[in-house]
Amino acid sequence: MRLFVLLTLVFSVFAFGGSKAPEEGPSAYWQQSESLNIQLGVRDKNALAGSYEAVFTVQNKEMEIVLEAKITVAKDDWGFVYFPNDFPPGAKDGDYEWKCTVSGKTVSSGSFKYSENQRTLTIPLK
Repeated sequence: MRLFVLLTLVFSVFAFGGSKAPEEGPSAYWQQSESLNIQLGVRDKNALAGSYEAVFTVQNKEMEIVLEAKITVAKDDWGFVYFPNDFPPGAKDGDYEWKCTVSGKTVSSGSFKYSENQRTLTIPLK
């Protein structure tokens, strides 16, 4: 019985007695990033085209602005571009029409309104 108590005491010292509180290290420094973009996307739902190059063209007819972004899309994945970030500089406030072409054929299109100073982001309260 004494041997059992002695072994229990020795085990307890090694298992719990030798531990210490973690040392204070550098505190985390968090950074944050936000970006509001207009997402344009295309997908070959049946994956018949295999891998393909999608060319997104946005046009502001009023200001005669035409901007283009190209991406390579694999199989039936979605291919996304973000306006204005993925396009060359030159975007101005206004109404835009967009289209996506694959191998010279228009496969999707639409329109959007872009305004630099009216985009807002609300961060949820913690």
